[in-house]
Amino acid sequence: MKIDKLWMMGLGLLLPLAGCPGDDGPAETGSNDSTSDGSSTSGTTTTGSSSSSSESTAGTVDSTGEPETTGGPMACLGTSDAGAAEGEGCAANSECMSGVCTIFTDVPVNGDAVCAATPPDCATRVTGTVFDFTTREPVGGASVVVAAALQAATNPTGATAIVEGTTNASGEIDVTSSGPISAVVGIVGLTSLGGYYLTATGLAAPVDGGSDYNVANSIHDIWMVPESDLGDWSDALAMDAMIPGENLPLGEQGGVVGLVRDAAGAPIGGAVVRSTNAGSGAFIRYLNDDGSFGDVDTSDLGIFVILAPALAEVFEVEVGGAVAGSGTAGSADGAIFTLIFNVD
Repeated sequence: MKIDKLWMMGLGLLLPLAGCPGDDGPAETGSNDSTSDGSSTSGTTTTGSSSSSSESTAGTVDSTGEPETTGGPMACLGTSDAGAAEGEGCAANSECMSGVCTIFTDVPVNGDAVCAATPPDCATRVTGTVFDFTTREPVGGASVVVAAALQAATNPTGATAIVEGTTNASGEIDVTSSGPISAVVGIVGLTSLGGYYLTATGLAAPVDGGSDYNVANSIHDIWMVPESDLGDWSDALAMDAMIPGENLPLGEQGGVVGLVRDAAGAPIGGAVVRSTNAGSGAFIRYLNDDGSFGDVDTSDLGIFVILAPALAEVFEVEVGGAVAGSGTAGSADGAIFTLIFNVD
């Protein structure tokens, strides 16, 4: 793996995610060499409205991205003495005393979300919906592995699961770690299913840039990129003489696919994505309606691609002549990462 493809996401994530709604904050991911010790404990996985016992990796992860079987925060982060009680409506985790709002979509936030109980032992509950990146339709039967960002960025196909589950018919995932999570940089959701390329979406960042997590995740829109579309986009990008062949195909050689959308989730045309680094070596291209790529701004599809981003490179989006958000991105060989700009 090329060192310039190792990445971090985030509040800084280095999470390819930006402009997220709500006040719970975006997630982070990063990269570093690490190996798994293979330890596991019994956890609980909930998919939709049904629960089942499943095997999952221990719920704590150390600062190198490795799972631990002991340790973790002494108090449940994200909880409060003020706010809504269990069963009351909410639009963000921070609105609930329990620290958990049952949000399954970010844009728009699902209107029937309510405050739920704090997970036992200060574990982290991860809720969300997996969407097809191209059609924006929910994907049922998808595997979601919640993993430390450091592992996902260096070995996306072999990252150890903190907890994992399968989406229900509505594309929803609802899983809870077996204990408190402790990991620097962030945690991500790695999604897989036949016909889709392994896709990484940031789910949560540690509190105050440390290594401990709130009792619920902050990002709930999780993505999957169809292999056929990724192949078509790679073929189209290969026609661009400015892009070195070593950066293609997408996925195999890393890369980021992104979307600029409004508060209702509709794609925004005419948006410009650019690096904040004047000396950036990244290539930014915009998908046109006919399947070709341009280098000016987004079409009405709102989709863009970034190839060869530098480590923790910051990108911003301009809409209507004004900067409307920023996010940090990068890539890792063997997976495709997502960067979503949510513009109010």
